[in-house]
Amino acid sequence: MQRIAIIGEGPAALSTAEKLISAGMCVDLITQCTAPFGLLRRFAGLAGVLGDAVSAAHCGPGTTPRLRLIGNVHVGAEGDITHNEIHRLSAAGDRELLILELKARGVAVTTWEGLCTPLQNFEDWNSVITRAQLAHVGI
Repeated sequence: MQRIAIIGEGPAALSTAEKLISAGMCVDLITQCTAPFGLLRRFAGLAGVLGDAVSAAHCGPGTTPRLRLIGNVHVGAEGDITHNEIHRLSAAGDRELLILELKARGVAVTTWEGLCTPLQNFEDWNSVITRAQLAHVGI
């Protein structure tokens, strides 16, 4: 199964991830925030798609998590890792190398994976993010 890395957490990144997953691909979503607005609500709660499965160990036989969030990662020349390094690590074919490299660099990376079957419907990510940004967060 082909694995694609998307760097970002905006509506375009999330919509692209959904469309690639629906086409049968696996997606690594690499973001600066620990979890993009609405991502876990959308994917962790899909009845009949994920069920109780939230990790590779819980996916049914012969299935693999189609979506993996790798959060709290700054990508770029001055970041935790560069685009070229992500490409090099991904080309090796071992999906764990990227996370191992980030942890070796001391990055407090957050991960989540799930969605063991392809998507059939799509979310309006502009609306989700706009609504989430209106929520009051007390400090």
